[in-house]
Amino acid sequence: MKKLIMLLLWGSFAGYSQEISLSGKVVDGSNQAVPFADALLLQAKDSVGYKTAQTNESGGFYFTGIAKGDYLIKIKTIGFEEYYQKITLQKDTILDVLSIKEISNNLDNVTVTSKRPIVKRQVDRLEFGVENSSLASNNAWEILGKTPGVITSSGGAISIRGSQSILVTINDKKVYLSGEELKQFLESTNGEEVKSIEVITNPPAKYEAQGSAVLNIKLKKNVAQGYKGSLNTAYIQSMYPKGITSVNQFYKDKKLSLEGRYGFGSGVYVNEGIDVVQYLKEDRSVDSRWESIMTRKSKSLAQHSYRLQASYEIDSLNTIAIGATGFIGKKQVGDFTVPTFIYGGNGVLDSLYVTRNNRRNPLTNNACNMSFEHLFSEKEKVSVAADYTEYWRQERQDIASAFSLPEQDPYRSGRFISDNVQNIQLFSAQADYSNENHGTLEAGLKFGNVKAESNLDYKDEIDGSFVNNPNRTSLFLYDESILAGYGSYNKEFGKWSFKTGLRGEYTALKGNSVTTAEVNEQHYFKLFPTFYGLYKAAEGHEIGLSYGKRITRPQYSRLNPFRSYYNSYSYFMGDPKLLPTISHNLNLLYTLKNKYNFDLFYRLEKNPSMEISYQEYDTKMLVYHFTNIKKDFAFGLEFNTNLTLYDFWESGIQAGLSYVEDRFQGRDGNLYKNGKPTYNTSISNRFVLNKKKDLNAELNFQYNSSSVQGTFVFSQTSNLSAAIRKKIWAGSGEVYAIISDIYRGEKEKVATNYADQYNYFKSYGDSQSIRLGFRYNFGNQNLVSKKKESETEEQKRL
Repeated sequence: MKKLIMLLLWGSFAGYSQEISLSGKVVDGSNQAVPFADALLLQAKDSVGYKTAQTNESGGFYFTGIAKGDYLIKIKTIGFEEYYQKITLQKDTILDVLSIKEISNNLDNVTVTSKRPIVKRQVDRLEFGVENSSLASNNAWEILGKTPGVITSSGGAISIRGSQSILVTINDKKVYLSGEELKQFLESTNGEEVKSIEVITNPPAKYEAQGSAVLNIKLKKNVAQGYKGSLNTAYIQSMYPKGITSVNQFYKDKKLSLEGRYGFGSGVYVNEGIDVVQYLKEDRSVDSRWESIMTRKSKSLAQHSYRLQASYEIDSLNTIAIGATGFIGKKQVGDFTVPTFIYGGNGVLDSLYVTRNNRRNPLTNNACNMSFEHLFSEKEKVSVAADYTEYWRQERQDIASAFSLPEQDPYRSGRFISDNVQNIQLFSAQADYSNENHGTLEAGLKFGNVKAESNLDYKDEIDGSFVNNPNRTSLFLYDESILAGYGSYNKEFGKWSFKTGLRGEYTALKGNSVTTAEVNEQHYFKLFPTFYGLYKAAEGHEIGLSYGKRITRPQYSRLNPFRSYYNSYSYFMGDPKLLPTISHNLNLLYTLKNKYNFDLFYRLEKNPSMEISYQEYDTKMLVYHFTNIKKDFAFGLEFNTNLTLYDFWESGIQAGLSYVEDRFQGRDGNLYKNGKPTYNTSISNRFVLNKKKDLNAELNFQYNSSSVQGTFVFSQTSNLSAAIRKKIWAGSGEVYAIISDIYRGEKEKVATNYADQYNYFKSYGDSQSIRLGFRYNFGNQNLVSKKKESETEEQKRL
């Protein structure tokens, strides 16, 4: 037995020792490093692709797991001629410096953006490369909407495969913004700052297990020394005018890097809708019909967003960084008047009531972060980071109703004030280690804590005075701590790439409804395994398989059981006993010719939490309740590609066909299912209209078929938009016009229809608009890197 073990060990060691590595460095004619160039290792016999890599910011590239033989190395990147070199490998090899020639360009201060976006399949994600592409003139939000697999709406919603539980990160750093806040933040982010967008449907162990998918927006890292900046401004006309202005600035010397972005927005936002509730008899004939007509007009007079980052290189091995990100909108007001018409079963108007809602909802969201990184070598490093976020929001409503109901006094009125203040504090600290010497090993620890306070003050008007209503007043306290650890490893074996990981998270939470002395505590530990495999069968053929387990914890405000009233007959309530949602995701991937991507997927969610609506017949209340349903599952096929149809015409195409089904328990205690096939497609067309390539146009179309979520059935929506852009002042400036939702295709109907439940609402979010914009670049836009630098993980997070 001892000899057998020694033989197995020797065989393993011998097999390991046969692996050959290849490394090198790519420079330009001035002997400066060329970062982010594609390095391809081809088989010399037939030029079939064998391995691919990308140079880091010091121009270095590295291949492992290579068999002995003859190869051809190819270097290519935008703005340079392709480079080829034949090599024979018998042992670990370090190549001499590879010098590539720059393509001559006589245009001063012009950034050429004619390259089509590149979709690159990696072992654990899909990378949508937009750097120096025809999309660079768009802002970051517009680019997000054209990213394969991603669907955005005019209201700021982001969904992947029908799920809106998306973790958004910038350079792998979590962004504590959502909805309209995130949209406005990204709208003021230059598309020229964006390097790529990573769509991670099965996030690896390094990412926190929260959420169904991760969208990582990778911003460019400036390696050049000097100062540059840009100014952007736009006027948007929808039903009412809006405006947005942002300024971006960057400075770098040998050790210090400073970056700042500030955006300001102001405007009036409108949401039009009709709410319909039908109360049914036992034979499902109509007993009464309540119809509310709404025009919600909200003013946001001053929206401020900012991002500040600074990093300092202590020496070649140690770097520190600090930063801050935030959104401030304190002047946000609304004044809604909503008439509700009540019809009898015969369709004749019986009575009505009118509700006026005077609303104030200021908010602030500020986060700061700091990090330190130490390099043991070019391929081994450790980093520590911490961040703190404080989110504050107030929703003050003054609701007055005038009633004319047949069962009550002919005329009466009522009024109440609700003041809901949320204060949430988040802290996290983490340490990460990575080693790329033999494959890539990653490991880390993270601690996170959330403290949230929701204080709802409710007062009724009685005889001209406001009196506290203790039955509707509440104080809810929430405390959550998460301790997580992870490890992952990935390696290439010839044509195979594998990555596997395991993340463990221990969660301790306590929800305290102080008003009722109801305390809910949960303690649980969950393991989240991930696995990825990618096989490069031949040149232009890649097959992949991935599996991941995820968790979705409910938002803190949705754990509050108390009622937040929209009017006298409608309210929202949370659930302090909400369970976390556990999801399992399985993907089978295929890529053809590095261009056509197919993704066959299956998703199963246990105890998904979502908003459902139901009617209380005895009180005539319409309740929106955030709670757990039994399960959700979906399966389908997605496709995307980016094509150059002609020299002047590029097209990005994506489509998806899936089946989604939710199962839930109705008010009558019975189990119901809500499922249907869904289809979505989007086509993004980009045109070059002149020889100088400084006049461009876009025509984009997006369609989403009817879909389901919980008790709801969503109607189909579509969006047709167009844009034209013209560079001016030798490329330093640009003017553009964008027309969105040309025929108002984003009108939507959301219905609930089962048992004795029938209600729906139709809404339109003022998405039809025309945007007129101007952008100007100042400073030295053609900075030349003067110094060798190596990219670090925490610097990526700047």
